[in-house]
Amino acid sequence: MPKLTETTNDQLKRGPGRPPKVKQTNGLHVVPPHEPLTGEPFQIPTVTYSPQVSFSPVIEQTKNETPAVQAKPLKIALIGTAPSSRMLAPYHDPSWTIWACSPGNMGILPRVDAWFEIHGSLLWPENKHYGEPYIKFLSELKIPVYMQDNRYCANAIPLKKDELVKEFGPYYFTSSFSWMMAEAMRQGAKEIMLFGIDMASRDEYILQRPGAYHFFNEARKRGIKISAPYESDIMQPPGLYGYSEVTPFGRKLITRKNELKERLNGLKQQQASINQNVTYLEGALEDIDYVEAIFGGVQNNSQLEVEKLWNTDKP
Repeated sequence: MPKLTETTNDQLKRGPGRPPKVKQTNGLHVVPPHEPLTGEPFQIPTVTYSPQVSFSPVIEQTKNETPAVQAKPLKIALIGTAPSSRMLAPYHDPSWTIWACSPGNMGILPRVDAWFEIHGSLLWPENKHYGEPYIKFLSELKIPVYMQDNRYCANAIPLKKDELVKEFGPYYFTSSFSWMMAEAMRQGAKEIMLFGIDMASRDEYILQRPGAYHFFNEARKRGIKISAPYESDIMQPPGLYGYSEVTPFGRKLITRKNELKERLNGLKQQQASINQNVTYLEGALEDIDYVEAIFGGVQNNSQLEVEKLWNTDKP
C-alpha cells in the first residue's frame, strides 16, 4: 500500500533530487505527495482548476438480482497554508476531493476541486494590496467558490451559513476550517483529512483551536473519520485541566518555565540598572559639552598668564 507521507528513510533511500517512485494501485498511477526536498527543483505551477471528471459507480450483481449501484464514499481533504504538510495532500488520488482556502494558496496547489473564502473584508483599505489580485484569481476559477455572497465574485456560491449555524450552533465557527468542516459534514463526507492546518500561533491557538476541536468531536459522533499527517500538530488535544499539570511532564514544564522567568527577571533588573547608569553618564557628558562650548574661554590658564599673575602678587 503506498505511503501518504514519506519518512526520512524513504527520502534518503530515494536520494536527493529524485521524485518519488510511481506506485500502481487498482489500475491508477499514484504519486505519493511530498514536499520539495533539498536539491529538488521546485517551481510554483501555473494551474487551471477544473471540476473532477466523474467516475463510473461500482456495480455489484449476483444471479437473479437487480444491479445495485453503490456511490463511493465522499472523502474531502482540507488544505491550509502551513508549509509543514500542505503539499502532502492526496492531489494525485482521484478518490479524494480537494478543498482549499486562503490567498496564500494561489497558484501553488496541483489540484483543487472547491475553494472557500469566508472573509468579507478583502477590499478594506488595509487589505487591498492582496485582496484585489486574490478576487481576480477567484473570479477566474472554474470550480465551485464558496463565499459569503456575490459581492466580490459573480461566480461565487453563497455559503449556507444559516443552515450550518442551525445544525451546529453558533459557538464554534472560529475559523475558515470550522466552516469547511461543517460544510463537508453537511454534504455527507465520510472521511476528512487536514493538510497545512496547524493553528500553532498564539492568536490561532487561543481563538480558533477550540472551534476545530468541537468539529473533530462532532465528526467522531457522526462516524466520520478525521485525521491529519504527523507533520501537523492540529490533532493534538489540549491538556486536561487540573490533571495534566500534575503529571511528570506537566510538572517539568511548569518548573522549567519558572526557571526561565527568574533568569529573565534577573537580566531585566540588570538591564534597568545599566540603562540608568547609561542615562546618568550621557547627561554628565552632555553637561560637559555645554560647559566646554559656552564657557571654554572664561578662564585662561596659559603659562604666560600664570607667570604674570604670580609676579604681580609678589611684594
